[in-house]
Amino acid sequence: MALRVTVVGSQDRELETVLRACGATLSMVPMSELAALAHASTKQPDLIVLDVRAHPVVPPGLSALRRQHGGTGVIIVAKTLEPELILSAMRAGANECVAEPVTQTELDAAITRIAARQSAPAGSQSLAFVGVKGGVGATVLAVNVATALARVATAGAVLVDLHVTRGEAALYLGLEPRFTIVEALDNLHKLDDAFFRSLVVRAPSHLDLLAAPADGAVTRLDAARVRTLLEFTSKHFEYTIVDVPRTDPGALDALDGMKTIVVVTTQELPSVRSAAIVANRLRQRYGKERVMVVMNRADEASDIRPADVEQVLGARVAHTFPSDYRVTMNALNRGRPVVLDNDSHLAASFEKFARSLAGLKVEKTQPPSSSRWLGRLTGRK
Repeated sequence: MALRVTVVGSQDRELETVLRACGATLSMVPMSELAALAHASTKQPDLIVLDVRAHPVVPPGLSALRRQHGGTGVIIVAKTLEPELILSAMRAGANECVAEPVTQTELDAAITRIAARQSAPAGSQSLAFVGVKGGVGATVLAVNVATALARVATAGAVLVDLHVTRGEAALYLGLEPRFTIVEALDNLHKLDDAFFRSLVVRAPSHLDLLAAPADGAVTRLDAARVRTLLEFTSKHFEYTIVDVPRTDPGALDALDGMKTIVVVTTQELPSVRSAAIVANRLRQRYGKERVMVVMNRADEASDIRPADVEQVLGARVAHTFPSDYRVTMNALNRGRPVVLDNDSHLAASFEKFARSLAGLKVEKTQPPSSSRWLGRLTGRK
């Protein structure tokens, strides 16, 4: 089947000829029609070629189109590939930029790269974890969910640590990465499967980690770059799990492709208050059906009950994780996620939540015995 391409804002017959030579079926529309293409009800082509050679800046309608139709590929055609233009195009959501004279070889290569990103593994899912404040355990949860899913994935799982000022996922996994997310974001123009695999480090559980830098050299993320990176991982891995800093707008604005955004809180009053604010903002941005709140380190003796938390949130708490300081600290000190040792209620809770998030059958497990010597005495295993 021929590639369906909509060319926006071009009167260049040579560009039409080159696109047809690439096997495309064309429709030509003026730049004023870009806003109409962004409507939710507009049927999308396979690819949009946006000709900005007669325009001083990238049209604002491109951002709206990519927000509404994240799966539509976009190629920018420019006079020259100035750094400012490339950055502006990427921020708006363009996949590729080419400069005149536009050749069939160059366009073929750009179209091939876009097609590769769009061929996602069957059932590919992206999940994000956002802690409402420091110390609520969002990274622990992201690491354990990612580890659990890596063990059942048939097309791989990757954990992306966006905490560029102080990421700890590598520490929790006992890994020492050579490269980080900084190299990925700085080299999006040559991002392919081989290059990406050279940047990640693999844990014994078969989970791939794209780590955060240890030196905190980057202080702010660019949403367009992060979005492009996460689109890439979603096309190459069955599961993408993202550990997201709540204080970085560039990270929070790049979660368009997430199936579920998990907001992590505890029962402390500052956490509950922050959870209500963070969850509300994310619901407004991404829709309430994609945002859930979970409660970590549940304390039955707390003055703040789960029902109180739900009242403040205006929504139910989707999952509650038991508190187990000893198990958590032992796992951190060993660099071995809790979920790998199925001998605690906390491990069972992580496993159950990971499977429910992914829509997998939740296997029933016997609760671990609180005392192994008691089990030997009574004959219970």
